[in-house]
Amino acid sequence: MQCTNNMKQVGLALQNYHDVCNSLPTMAPFSAQGWSVYAPFSVTISILPYMEQQSRYDIIMDLDRKQHDGVVSLWNGGFFADPIYQVKNRLTTVICPSDRMGSIASIHADNARVCVVYSLGDGTSKLDAPYTHPNYVNVSTKKCHMRGLFHQESWKPMSTCTDGTSNTAAISETASAPDGYPNYSKAVKGGSCAVAGFYTDDLDCNPSVCLNNAIDPNDITQLRSGCDTWRGNFYQDGRPWNGFHTVIPPNGPSCQATLSGYWGAIYPPNSYHSGGVNVGMLDGSVKFVSDTIDCGDLTAKSTACTGKSPYGVWGAMGTPMGGETTNVN
Repeated sequence: MQCTNNMKQVGLALQNYHDVCNSLPTMAPFSAQGWSVYAPFSVTISILPYMEQQSRYDIIMDLDRKQHDGVVSLWNGGFFADPIYQVKNRLTTVICPSDRMGSIASIHADNARVCVVYSLGDGTSKLDAPYTHPNYVNVSTKKCHMRGLFHQESWKPMSTCTDGTSNTAAISETASAPDGYPNYSKAVKGGSCAVAGFYTDDLDCNPSVCLNNAIDPNDITQLRSGCDTWRGNFYQDGRPWNGFHTVIPPNGPSCQATLSGYWGAIYPPNSYHSGGVNVGMLDGSVKFVSDTIDCGDLTAKSTACTGKSPYGVWGAMGTPMGGETTNVN
């Protein structure tokens, strides 16, 4: 119940943001300095003023300006390491009480964690269509991965949600990764795995390879191997590991590409609730989505820029203008 109430507060904050700004916030505003020296902030940061957190927002925006201007560094005392981000100043609205790591500091700079994540739809991209990232080589298809409500450098008005706000997922949840660099988490809940054959050189993926090969057959709570992930470790981080895809079912494994130079990933939501996850819809309602939700054809590639999702009811929930009439009650 507390998790549901938290999600309703976040959903209301998104609506209030939209009322003022005439759009939903971007997942990650980009900087000309590039990803290596500038970390884009999250949707959570953008909606702080609408969660009675104006003073926190003002401090973060001041840090953001100083980091952008080179006054403070990114990690050491700057955007990610300031006390405003530490666990002692955690934002309880975006933490699920069921997450065993929720009140424990991240291994990086005692950072506060986050459980609320934002919909990337049924696209499949780790760095989520970064316009200038040198590893995203296929310029012609990169926007086809932007199938959800929240993406880098994308401010979508609610009018783009032609499938209906009650049918479109906006937020869900993730367990926070219990480990980080250099000991990558192997936990299914919060971790991610590099799986051979999951991603190909045409910047596309086969979700079924992830679902069928990522989990350790001897321990279904663990992945075969862990790889670089920061899921839930920084509430201020706008990169896609603080988002979720509606492809693989809730509480399924998260996978990333193994090929050098390719940055594909699928991050399903996950939680410690029994049998599924909470999903906040764009109209502000919260639904419990089962692990057994219909996911359509998980051997299908997700290259289509428009049209219906191949991933069943779950995929339809993630696409605001896919043309699907599927409703989840």
